[in-house]
Amino acid sequence: MTITALSKKERYQLTVKGEETDRPPVWLMRQAGRYMPEYMAMRKEYSFNDLCLNSEAAARASMLPLDILDIDILIIFNDILTPLADMGIMVEFPDGGPVIRNPVRNSEDLNGLQYATFKNPPVAQSIRRLKELVGDDVPVIGFCGSPFTLAAYVVEGKMSRNQDEIKRLRFEQPTILAALLDRLTETAASYLIAQIVDGGADGVQIFESWGGVLAGNGDYMEFAGLYQRRLIEKVRAVCPDTPIQLFLRGSGGRVPQMAASGADVISIDWQTPLAVARQQTNLCLQGNLDPTALLVPGCIEDQVARMVEGFDWRRGWIANLGHGITPQASVEAAKNFVKAVGNLARKGG
Repeated sequence: MTITALSKKERYQLTVKGEETDRPPVWLMRQAGRYMPEYMAMRKEYSFNDLCLNSEAAARASMLPLDILDIDILIIFNDILTPLADMGIMVEFPDGGPVIRNPVRNSEDLNGLQYATFKNPPVAQSIRRLKELVGDDVPVIGFCGSPFTLAAYVVEGKMSRNQDEIKRLRFEQPTILAALLDRLTETAASYLIAQIVDGGADGVQIFESWGGVLAGNGDYMEFAGLYQRRLIEKVRAVCPDTPIQLFLRGSGGRVPQMAASGADVISIDWQTPLAVARQQTNLCLQGNLDPTALLVPGCIEDQVARMVEGFDWRRGWIANLGHGITPQASVEAAKNFVKAVGNLARKGG
């Protein structure tokens, strides 16, 4: 069946619903970033934090993947830790990665740390400005960190390889961790709702970057999955028609738990084959090329073909990476990825 060419926004909306489209929509996590010379030129004008908080600059940065790669979905330029400042958490962004100056590790640290509420925050202003620049045919999505991922940063202070501090808190004082997760859930919900209601976001994504470190599905559901579900319920109660996407790094074996979150789209990492994930859920899937493939422009066509082996990509699939694009990635390879996804439909294979 021949399907009339769709706008980028129509393609996104129909794909989320599981309907067949002219081709899969495609975008890249961290798609406006250090691999782009144009982004690095902007960083000479703005610090990372200023770039997140300046609506005009954030909108300009967010547009780069559309202008350079002809991407289908734009995600607003921001950082998952930005809303923590409104809770009284001191966040800094040095070159070595984010640092929390007042980590929460005991009941005394937790005292006075309340959830934040947002009305027209800078990120919503950035989304609104971006939508003015690109028009109504290009979908713009907002995002936040999941409660557990935010908690991991808040407790660790500076992210470590093993996440020793949050694991220590989980075993020594799980009630304090639960109270922290409750407050982060309220904050994240308000932050996402503001992006939709005040900013006009066409969808939102929740990044569960650290939930995969939890041991077993029992721990995952108690400290990550439960709060994902509560967050999604709170957003959906106010914005019932806005698609919600959930990404999990470390998704292997946890696709059913991700589906139980209530998200519309399940975004999986590169270690979970799309064909395997499809056997576990009929929800729209997103992913999942290994980001390191974008170091080698000439390998992309073959890697995309391998990615969709045994998987029906014709409906219910948003093409993406299995994690964020790396600073070492090639712009040419990113362009080749977008083209290779489009070629799937042209080849009809």
